[in-house]
Amino acid sequence: MHDLRNELPADDQYGLLAAHGFAGAFGGLWMERDDRDEIAHILRADPLTRHDAALAECVRRQSGLSRPLAIWIGPHAPGWSVVVNLLPVGGALTDKALWSEGRRAVEVSWLTDIDGLYDLDYYHDGRLAEELPAFWDGNLPPDSVFAPHTTGLVRDYGDDADEKDLTAAFLTITGRITGRFIDTPWFSTPGSAYDLLPRGHG
Repeated sequence: MHDLRNELPADDQYGLLAAHGFAGAFGGLWMERDDRDEIAHILRADPLTRHDAALAECVRRQSGLSRPLAIWIGPHAPGWSVVVNLLPVGGALTDKALWSEGRRAVEVSWLTDIDGLYDLDYYHDGRLAEELPAFWDGNLPPDSVFAPHTTGLVRDYGDDADEKDLTAAFLTITGRITGRFIDTPWFSTPGSAYDLLPRGHG
């Protein structure tokens, strides 16, 4: 995995997501797992609805579906996969089994017209280990897991009106942790979209 702790992304992380249809709402969960079929199983993805395609294609075709697909699962960096919620108003996609047995996960999400940016969540070994608040004032607790990944970033966003700068910072921190920043090829990487099985099914 590339060490990006002192690097800045070449592209505006929020701007790229906004340009691909996620300006108003986004939910992304990055996790230390390579087996994306296993991820789909843990999240109760319906295998009968599987559609293999890049994220950009899945977003484009959503409006033409009578029942839009719920999630997209794809590779992110060596050892890391990402789940993108195609229906962010449906809530967070979290299951502690995804970051069990010493694994890590990072979640970035926002719903602009309702709650705005949500906290940046860092999961490790089956639990929520730490979070940065959506109105981060730059302070970090002793031995923060985020500290090595905040070099060169503005450290006080408490008065930021539109949250775009803090959103970009959260995504930059995520890229540093996972070893890859979002870039244009990220949206054309092959992955799989699914609907989710109803709770209690199977």
